[in-house]
Amino acid sequence: MRAAALVLVLLALVPVLIYGGMSVGVRYDLIGFGTLFSQLGWLVPVLLIAGVAALVSFVLMLLKRALLPAAASFCVCLLAFGMAAGPILLRAKAGTVPPIHDITTDTVNPPAFVAILPLREGAANPPEYDRSQTEAQLEAYPEIRSLVIERPYEEVYPLVIEALRNDGMRIVAADPREGRIEAVATTSWFGFRDDVVLRLRGAHGIATLIDMRSKSRVGRSDVGANAERIERVFGRIEAEAT
Repeated sequence: MRAAALVLVLLALVPVLIYGGMSVGVRYDLIGFGTLFSQLGWLVPVLLIAGVAALVSFVLMLLKRALLPAAASFCVCLLAFGMAAGPILLRAKAGTVPPIHDITTDTVNPPAFVAILPLREGAANPPEYDRSQTEAQLEAYPEIRSLVIERPYEEVYPLVIEALRNDGMRIVAADPREGRIEAVATTSWFGFRDDVVLRLRGAHGIATLIDMRSKSRVGRSDVGANAERIERVFGRIEAEAT
């Protein structure tokens, strides 16, 4: 029984290592996201099967009072189910949002990327704003709009930079004379990079108008990530400005 349990957990570990290795490859640009995405059709079901196999191994090891192997089997079980859950949840969420990847608070005159342009060379999604997405954005995210902070521009500008850094972004450029800030956001698991640009304008020395744009480098749909990022950053700015 113990040998069978060991075989089960070792077999379960194979797809976990495959998925983990491919994830690392995507994060460090060793393989393209399209390569990983094309494999998820078979990899996710296999991960679910691996999770069940590791769970069976865990039970068998417990029956044999082999606590350390049982703990290892349980860890593999959690890894397999956790890895399968990510793509499943993303697919489910993708069905609730429009397939767009460029979100801006100003759809008439969206902030433009400048310093980030060299970083986007070769990206699947071009840096220019795609106006064919405007209608879908306005319908799906009517709450995404310009932010007005009732504090002078000179006070708000550093608060915005701080809010971006607190959100885990890397500042690429900050030009207070132009009122432009550009940054890169990197997702935690696959390391996908989305680019962000903010435009700040003073209003009569008593308020500051902030527009923000967030765009994915790859993927037809951002699964709502860019809109969520704008709302989150604006929330941070408002909190720090009070």
